[in-house]
Amino acid sequence: MKRLLIIVTMLVTHLSVAQISNVNMNGAPARLNSYSGVEGSPYLFEDWSTADINTINGGLKEDVAYKFNVHDNVLEVVNEAGNTIYLDKDFIDYAVLKRPSILIATGQEGLLPNLLFKKGFEMVKGVGPKDLVNVLSEGEKYTLIRKFYSDLVTPPKNSYSPTLGQSFVFEENFYLIDSDNNVESVRNKTNNIIKSLHEEDQAVAKDIVKEFKLDLSREDHLTIFFQKLNET
Repeated sequence: MKRLLIIVTMLVTHLSVAQISNVNMNGAPARLNSYSGVEGSPYLFEDWSTADINTINGGLKEDVAYKFNVHDNVLEVVNEAGNTIYLDKDFIDYAVLKRPSILIATGQEGLLPNLLFKKGFEMVKGVGPKDLVNVLSEGEKYTLIRKFYSDLVTPPKNSYSPTLGQSFVFEENFYLIDSDNNVESVRNKTNNIIKSLHEEDQAVAKDIVKEFKLDLSREDHLTIFFQKLNET
C-alpha cells in the first residue's frame, strides 16, 4: 500500500510538472515568413533578446528568447523543445522584455534597459483585455502606459510612393490613467504631461521636474517623475 501511494504521488507530481511546463511555454507554432514582401517590421525590436516571463500558475521563466510582434500583439518565444511559438497570453501574468544591448549602446539617451508588459488595461480605447502594454509607472494616483503598434498600410493607387506594396509604420501611444480609471492620451513631453494631471497636482509636479532636473521625453525620467509624484 505504501509503495502504491509513493507511485501515485510520483505520477501526480510528474503530471503537475508536465502541465506547468506545458502551460509556461504553451502556444501556437509561429508562422514563418508570414510578412514576406511587406516593407518594415511588425516587431518591437528586430533582433532577438531575452525576457523574464511570469505565468499565472507556473511561476517565473527567466531569460526566455523572444521577439515581440507588436502588430499582432503576440510574444514569439523559443520553448523548451527549441521551437518558436506564439505564447498563449491567457497564462501570462507579466513579462519583462530586455532591450537588445546594441540599442542601449547606440540608442537615444534615457532608454530603459528593461520594459515591463502587462494586461488588464482595457479601459483604454483600442486596448483589449489580453493586449500586452508597456507599463512605465503604476501607482495609486497615476499609471502611465504605452501601447506599441506597427500598423500595416497600403499606399493609395494614386500615391507617389516609390513602392505600392504594403509596409509597416511604427507607432507608440502614451496613456495616463488616474485613480478613478479616467484615461487621457498624452505625449511624452514635460509640459503636456504636467497639464494632463489633476490641477491640484500640477504645482507639485513642476517642483519634482525642477528638483530632479527631469526631461519627460526620456523613459528613465518619466519613471522617476511618476514614482515621486505617486509618493506625494
